[in-house]
Amino acid sequence: MRKTLLHYVLFSFLFALVLAGFVYASNPVDKKEYVTITVAPGDTLWGLAKQYEQEHHMPPDEFIRWVVDVNHLPSPRLAAGEQIVIPVLKSKQGGSVAVNQ
Repeated sequence: MRKTLLHYVLFSFLFALVLAGFVYASNPVDKKEYVTITVAPGDTLWGLAKQYEQEHHMPPDEFIRWVVDVNHLPSPRLAAGEQIVIPVLKSKQGGSVAVNQ
């Protein structure tokens, strides 16, 4: 009886976790609402997280995960000239798009 209850609770938890994943995945980020920047030579995600920390209010590791996920980057390494979306709302930039030069 106790083992069956444990299996039921575990299965219910895993099902809820999978369901939450589907809900999260079905609600993608609208990239048009966020600032797009052009990566300058020497830019890193850590450096960008620090540069824009007043606008995004996220810890650097969360900023990096967000950028990698939303931009579908194969790794956290950036290439100069690459355009990426960062978690800064355009409205926080006065409606303009910030570009690193």
